[in-house]
Amino acid sequence: EKSLDAALVLSNKNLSETDFPRDDMPPSLDLRSIDLSRNRFKCIPNQILSFSGLTSLDVSRNSLQGFPSEIRHLTNLVELVALSNHLRMRQLPLDDLASLKNLRLLDVRYNRKLKQAALTSLREALVVRPNNPHLEIRCTIPPPPSSSSSSHHANSDKKLSACDRDATLLQSQLEPLSTPQLCKRLERSFGVFLNKETEQAYDRNFVMKTLLQCYEEHHGPRQVRYERGGAPVSPDKLAALRAELDAVPWPKTTRERPKIRAERYVILQKPGSGKAGSVRTMKETAKLARYERLFTLAVEALGEVDPAFAEAFTALAVTKNFVGSPHIDTLNVGPFYGLSLGEFTGGGAIAVECSPFLVAEVDTRGKFGKVDGRFPHWVTPYEGTRYSLIYYVTSGIVEPQTTAIFAPPPPSSNAAKKSAVAWVPPPTYVP
Repeated sequence: EKSLDAALVLSNKNLSETDFPRDDMPPSLDLRSIDLSRNRFKCIPNQILSFSGLTSLDVSRNSLQGFPSEIRHLTNLVELVALSNHLRMRQLPLDDLASLKNLRLLDVRYNRKLKQAALTSLREALVVRPNNPHLEIRCTIPPPPSSSSSSHHANSDKKLSACDRDATLLQSQLEPLSTPQLCKRLERSFGVFLNKETEQAYDRNFVMKTLLQCYEEHHGPRQVRYERGGAPVSPDKLAALRAELDAVPWPKTTRERPKIRAERYVILQKPGSGKAGSVRTMKETAKLARYERLFTLAVEALGEVDPAFAEAFTALAVTKNFVGSPHIDTLNVGPFYGLSLGEFTGGGAIAVECSPFLVAEVDTRGKFGKVDGRFPHWVTPYEGTRYSLIYYVTSGIVEPQTTAIFAPPPPSSNAAKKSAVAWVPPPTYVP
């Protein structure tokens, strides 16, 4: 968190409107710029709108559906950046936005509901009627479908959900990255700079195809690092877990995470991780009671190798036959632990991107591996029955993203310590 007298940066802190008001933002602060990008905001907190001296507000990559009418209080605002949200035209207070006479940039790109008609209405309401010709409105307008394009081609250009991605393809492994992240990779890894004045620089299909071409021409297949170490779980604990997983009363649906491909998927919230007394917490508590034996065994297994994390994790994802699904865990605040069990062959490792040119495959069969799921990751192809337990944290202090994989906890026995192979960390992740 960076706080100066003129600027406050709260980007990528897993924040929502429930985290406001904040005591570290007194009215006496002479703020000129606030960055709330890459969080979980569904609305702009009232406390933010009280800083009338603001000239720049960045609320990009959140879940905003609109702006409050109180936005009119930001009379000195020059730049309002709200790209990659869920903005809807009917929830934009046009009269209040039009009252911002100093506004020079309204960036609402990558909001799927804002199309050509929305851009026309915004220009009429904010530029033409109030006679504000200096205001630039940025809005992504999808190109009209080509009559000569086949339906197959049209579908191939659409960004697929994680469950629809073929994890063996490089494009699928890159899909979890946002379009700005893809552009940054072009620049940092291949020295290719797109002209930001053209629409192509914001066209995901064009950016992705350019990046794939760079990989093919300048690098070829990515290097794979095989992580076979891990922290083994005692045989009796594994046997008890396996028996419980075979008998578990799975939910009839995988709707708890519908964009992930798995035969069965259930999320168990750790007691004390939710808001006390809330309806959601009561439902999660009742749900946990149905899986109490499984949850207890899972916590005990992790406690054997990392007691501190066994205390700290907030949720457990239990899956059966999780397949591929390259994705990023955007709500996590730090790394997760993974453990897999079952009779499967040919793979089933957790693959994670360590750098633009390096992927690690972490073997978790009967042992724990520690991975930062905030980087693109997936499960490698396998055959058979595979169960997995994923222990993760979605609240508390955000851990900085450094490396995608971590050294296994040191073995407890002297014999294991003598036979342990020295672990070499991968380079710090640079997108």
